[in-house]
Amino acid sequence: MIDANLIATAMQVPCIVSATMQQALEQWEDLYLNQGEWQKNRVRALRIPSMIAKELKRLILTEFTATVNNAQTDFDFQAMFPMLRRKLDFGVAIGGLLFKPYWTTSGVHVDIVTQNQYLPVNFTNDACDAVACPQTLIIGKYCYTRIELHKYNHQTMTHRITNCCFRSTNSVDLGTECSLAEVEAWADILPEKTFERVQKPLFAVFQMPDANNIDITSPLGISAYADAIDFIRDADVHWERILWELESSERAIDASEDLFRYRDGKPVLPKGRERMFRSYEKAPDGGSIFNTFSPEIRDVSYFNAFNQILRRIENAVGLSYGTLSEVSDVEKTAEEIKASKQRSFARIQDIQASLQTALEQLVYGMQYYYNYYENSNQQAKLTCTFGDGVLEDTDKEFNRRLQLVTSGILKPEKLLAWYFGCSEEEAIAYLPDLSNDGGLFDGDT
Repeated sequence: MIDANLIATAMQVPCIVSATMQQALEQWEDLYLNQGEWQKNRVRALRIPSMIAKELKRLILTEFTATVNNAQTDFDFQAMFPMLRRKLDFGVAIGGLLFKPYWTTSGVHVDIVTQNQYLPVNFTNDACDAVACPQTLIIGKYCYTRIELHKYNHQTMTHRITNCCFRSTNSVDLGTECSLAEVEAWADILPEKTFERVQKPLFAVFQMPDANNIDITSPLGISAYADAIDFIRDADVHWERILWELESSERAIDASEDLFRYRDGKPVLPKGRERMFRSYEKAPDGGSIFNTFSPEIRDVSYFNAFNQILRRIENAVGLSYGTLSEVSDVEKTAEEIKASKQRSFARIQDIQASLQTALEQLVYGMQYYYNYYENSNQQAKLTCTFGDGVLEDTDKEFNRRLQLVTSGILKPEKLLAWYFGCSEEEAIAYLPDLSNDGGLFDGDT
């Protein structure tokens, strides 16, 4: 990405992303891509950051369903959802996502931009209401950069979009400003457009719900594993120690030269077992050497230490014990397991609430474009259901509720409403005809 200060200067807007935050964004991205600064020589990445992000995404979206009460808007929203599933884990890793809807002749489409690929320009009441989004295309020997600036004005209730194009001979600098018409793909884009009677920004920002402890003055979100980076480094380094312990403890046979047959000046060793034999000159007294090297492997202590590091990572990112660490080592007491799952449940709930807020604002922006370009005045409301599968076993909960129904304590429609995620009135329609003898929940009669 082009330096944030260059973008801010070109668009004449303040740069509120500090150098500290830019470095943090780069580090989070490097770790997600398994390119940590300590991962060199023998130390290889265990891919823990991407595992954390993907596991959090899985827990967030496991039972997630969302619908919009307007059919047109719902169709476009559902078309966007697969892209959200693909990008949410990187958004969790980098600290947030930007949802940017735009109008086309085929309907409303949505760009999903990760936090390290756009520049927040202004925040009001801790909510972002102005962003600059750069897009780069290389055509021939030139690098073209289009910067799309969105500004929402709370006083006038207007949303202005400004597009500027720059031409450069490299991808580092913006170069000089040029016409959008120089790039065929951007030729039809208006340099400026203002929308009126807008109740909120026509874009939405999802941020991780944690306080920013990297730069307390920054309104940006932080990575899900921002507090676990040191532990992640310890895990990578300690895993290399485990591998070295296993490699250095491999059985070997030390033998003097006279115990080997030679061919072309080299000892002839059993095929496939060459690394097991090491030849030496004779002993000082002239005798032959034949020793077996087979040291004790200290694997238990090493793996116990490694497991404790993984538990520190789980605790720092809000995952329950056993997600990364060995389950057999953590299931000690029922209270410890319950507390661990409660921590994970609370963590996922916070992220889901932040995501729901962003999606609700996205739906508002999508519906606004429909109303504006189709001269309508429809309302759109998003209904989200995340479920509670993070904390509860759905099968066990179903059996528990089924037992309440068969005992006559719970109405059947309440069970069906919970199971299918519908209203009780809709659930009644699922019930079979009970006019005949016997019923679904009557048991043997």
